[in-house]
Amino acid sequence: MTNTNGDATQTALLARLQQILGSGAVLTNDIDRRFFSQDIAGPRQHVAACIVRPTSVEQLARSVAAATEAGHAVAARGGGTSYTGGYVPERDACVLVDMRGLDRVVEINTRDMYVTVESGCTWEALLAALQPHGVRTPFWGPLSGGVATIGGGLSQNSILWGSARYGVSAESVLGLEVVLADGSVLATGSGAVRTARPFLRYYGPDLTGLFLGDTGALGIKARATLKLIRRPAVVETASFGFDTHLAQSGAMTEIAREGLVSECFGMDPVLQAQRMKRAGLAQDLKAVKGVITSARGLASGLKEAAKVAIAGRGFLDDVPYSMHVGTEGRTESAVTDALEEVRRIVTAHGGREVENTIPKVMRGMQFVPMTSAIGPEGERWLPVHALVRLSDAAETWSAVQALFAARQAELEAHGVKVGVLTAIVGSQAFVLEPVFYWPAPRTLWYERVLDDASRAKFRDFAPNPAGEALVFELRGELTRLFLERGATHLQIGRSYRYREGLRPEAWQLVEAIKRAVDPRGLVNPGSLGLQTV
Repeated sequence: MTNTNGDATQTALLARLQQILGSGAVLTNDIDRRFFSQDIAGPRQHVAACIVRPTSVEQLARSVAAATEAGHAVAARGGGTSYTGGYVPERDACVLVDMRGLDRVVEINTRDMYVTVESGCTWEALLAALQPHGVRTPFWGPLSGGVATIGGGLSQNSILWGSARYGVSAESVLGLEVVLADGSVLATGSGAVRTARPFLRYYGPDLTGLFLGDTGALGIKARATLKLIRRPAVVETASFGFDTHLAQSGAMTEIAREGLVSECFGMDPVLQAQRMKRAGLAQDLKAVKGVITSARGLASGLKEAAKVAIAGRGFLDDVPYSMHVGTEGRTESAVTDALEEVRRIVTAHGGREVENTIPKVMRGMQFVPMTSAIGPEGERWLPVHALVRLSDAAETWSAVQALFAARQAELEAHGVKVGVLTAIVGSQAFVLEPVFYWPAPRTLWYERVLDDASRAKFRDFAPNPAGEALVFELRGELTRLFLERGATHLQIGRSYRYREGLRPEAWQLVEAIKRAVDPRGLVNPGSLGLQTV
């Protein structure tokens, strides 16, 4: 451990944490501390003093209390898939909590339609646990849900599966159990009532909402209770091509207004090219297997898998902009009617239907390995996103394109490529996510997360400090552009202009809430732009 706050304090804290957790659950070696202290965006200035791995809510609460009593900051890390510094230490005197030992599904209640789960459980594990019961949560995880945890997803307001219909992850939450800075455990929603169960989110002020999307700045989510819905009987997918971003965004925003699909996302030519050359044969075979097993029957699965194989990799060669949707329902007719309306909207915007390999494969492999967070040849990867009004989608996308066009010579000189992912969230928001790829050495995060077989396929790039500086400069310019256009963000962490963008009264309230639940500013200090003490 570092000598911040004095060697005696460090030694005493370490001994206390080992007493609470056991010596094997307190990591102090340099490699572990450096790995857990960085995210996908790369290493930061500070390295945590130690990593703790609680396996119960009681251990978590006692560890937090011990750390803050010793004057150390404390922050929770889930699957580690943040790219905005959501959990990285703001100071060396920080205890990072690896939440993955809190991974139990506590209660599946299909009579009252809720599930209570510990925050270190992954979205994939939760979905698997619910499947035999014929239910799932409305939002059921991000693409990284095989690694990403429930707590991390709720801290970041994650999107993807189910988001076009059910919104961000927070909208599926009924209540929380949150460990506060002093180690006390706060229950929210109806679960806060002495005699009630966590079946309803709203009873008086919405205390649950305070701790959602906070990137862990207000407390550490120990358990979450989520809504359940019946698994849909019928699921269908479709894909479409467009010649311009204006046509694609126009179709997507109209589909959002009509509430026709559960997922809707699109790609521009650069991102599309990157994604299409990413997978190897082994992944293709896994994808085909996923298509077969996700179909409603073996015969149907074999038929769909054959279509995927026949389409190969070239089915989007003449499609500049692609859009992919999934829709689901209780009856065949309901799903068919929804897709027919989608096709009508696409045609009205000058689009055309293409082979639906991408959403079909994604439905078969809903949670992908973390090779999705690296370029197809091993390049560094960094997204930056914004949510805008549906009516602002096309104009904002045009402004982003203009920014990149003005810097194109610099991008090419340093080998930086930029693609754009789009999506819809409910019937109100359009997501625009530029994604940077640039040649640079892999960070420790990649070396630890990727397996040996994956690393062997990637190139080892020479240092590219000018390229990396350009990427982070452009990320800053994009956050400024988005702020000027009234955008909001999901995974705020330390990378977006949250404080700068809020009206003064709103920011003062956020600060007051922080002081109320964390008077010394020791829970994930710096996240959300909240001042450290």
